[in-house]
Amino acid sequence: MKRDQYPTFIDWWVANEEEYCALSTAQDGKPGPLAELIKTKGQLATLEARAFVSSLVMGDSHKKAGAKRTITQQSKELTILMIVRDIQKEFDCGEHRARDVFLDRHPDICNNNETLRTYMRRAKETLKHAVGRYPPAVVQKGTHSEPE
Repeated sequence: MKRDQYPTFIDWWVANEEEYCALSTAQDGKPGPLAELIKTKGQLATLEARAFVSSLVMGDSHKKAGAKRTITQQSKELTILMIVRDIQKEFDCGEHRARDVFLDRHPDICNNNETLRTYMRRAKETLKHAVGRYPPAVVQKGTHSEPE
């Protein structure tokens, strides 16, 4: 079936989950699963996968030179952001204090405030790119709010 025969994109994605997962892995630099999918099925159903393979064949590069943030890294950053936001709700505090609590609770995940701030900034950028805006503040600023 073609994309326009599904009621929503989610339905289309579920029907082609294997291909989208293989594409994501290929975009992270490991094309093996996508290549295997092409061999076994003989075709690609999704426009995104076809565009990716086409750009490789034509020699075009989708990404700039330099280090790439993998889906796994983006997931880690988003998870950290959500944990910090939960801490903000738990203590009714600003991001600064919530980061300190996070560092105390999770030294195995991140033990450096600068790194934690970078993870959170990148997670917010990822959300802005995906949703079109930054996430709203968890705790509203008052007259005695702590600095961010």
